[in-house]
Amino acid sequence: MTEEKKDFVSSFQMKLGKFAAELKTNIYVTAIRDAMLAYVPFTFIASIFLILAAFPVEGFNTFVSSVLHVPKEVWQAKLLIVNNASLAIGGLMVTLTSSHAIAEKMKLNQMQVMLAALVSYLVLTPTIELKDGGTAVGLSSIGSQSLFLAIVVGLLTAVMYRAIDKRGFKIKMPASVPPAVSEPFESLIPSFIIIFIFWIVRLLVDISGTNAVALINATLGLPVKLVGGSIVGLALVIAFQQLLWFFGLHGSSIVSGVMSPLWLMLEDQNKAASLAGILPTNIISNSFYVHFASIGIQGAIIATFLFARSKQYRQVAKISVAPLIFNIGEPALFGYPMMLNFTLAIPLIFTASICAIVSYIAFALGLVPIPTGLVQMPWTTPIIISGFLVTNSWRGAALQIVLLVVSTLVWMPFIKKADKQNLKIESEQN
Repeated sequence: MTEEKKDFVSSFQMKLGKFAAELKTNIYVTAIRDAMLAYVPFTFIASIFLILAAFPVEGFNTFVSSVLHVPKEVWQAKLLIVNNASLAIGGLMVTLTSSHAIAEKMKLNQMQVMLAALVSYLVLTPTIELKDGGTAVGLSSIGSQSLFLAIVVGLLTAVMYRAIDKRGFKIKMPASVPPAVSEPFESLIPSFIIIFIFWIVRLLVDISGTNAVALINATLGLPVKLVGGSIVGLALVIAFQQLLWFFGLHGSSIVSGVMSPLWLMLEDQNKAASLAGILPTNIISNSFYVHFASIGIQGAIIATFLFARSKQYRQVAKISVAPLIFNIGEPALFGYPMMLNFTLAIPLIFTASICAIVSYIAFALGLVPIPTGLVQMPWTTPIIISGFLVTNSWRGAALQIVLLVVSTLVWMPFIKKADKQNLKIESEQN
């Protein structure tokens, strides 16, 4: 590598590293990431009950009805209780997790910030009219479609709470009063001001003829959807994620922290369609990103076993197989190494994007059923198994096999070239 090239790489690495470091340490970005990570386990739990409630084999449904001596609709409704208590109130849960995460980072009273955020979120949530003249909050209003509203309310509540608290607008109790008693009283004025502000916002939104969920999704959610909800935008996002990995930064953590609310919202729309007996329409969703658009490094390992002859590469491939079965790529990233390895830069950065485009075409042409949203598997679920489960079809597993072949073909010439260089070094050492 020439001195000019080294200087360019060092300068680019410094600038990109600074930008990524700022993202990674930004309390708002990390709070969103932590909030979504806290919410994700409940999507897996609900998926277990959802797949049983909407099992695709009618013979299974008939068998269960005969054993329980009740119609299918009865026992299905019982299974959906868990969904209604978790996935169906995703917005409500993320309000709590996001406000807790940001309050913790700002060193505020987490309990009081969470409660203030919860009330503020419900103040903004649109209601439905009941037959008896009353009003109620529907599950559809506090589900995944309101994730952006939940995040905004959670973060803004903490920001306002901190600003009010710094100005001393609170009831100060004597030092002799225990914290368990004094803290709720001290939060009274900040919580009141925050809730009052959100109430005024609700009144203004009602006058405009819309609601807070629709307004936030149209203003904040639309730009994010244009980036992460289109195949071109997604391919660029994934390439940027891999570019961060190339420079030694945790690209997946940075990208998913920003984009996962959108992908989970699209996934929830697919789930609602599947439960209603309608074919889902969102090709891009959390399942698409996790189980199809993230296949890439696996091809490097396959290409190494097929074509590499250097001791280093073959040893790295052997060590990396077991982790990669569960989609853990760090042993391969550090073992080859792939970071700052310009011979392997192109496949590292672009293979996953290519797989995303191939997958999108397969789904768009109807060759593979779009992920149903009923089963949301963790990213560590092995390939082939995950493809079958999230699409409820063997064709989902077949697509993942095709993606392994595609990724191997992309990696093959670069692995051959890097392996040749390694062989030369090993022969000189011997």
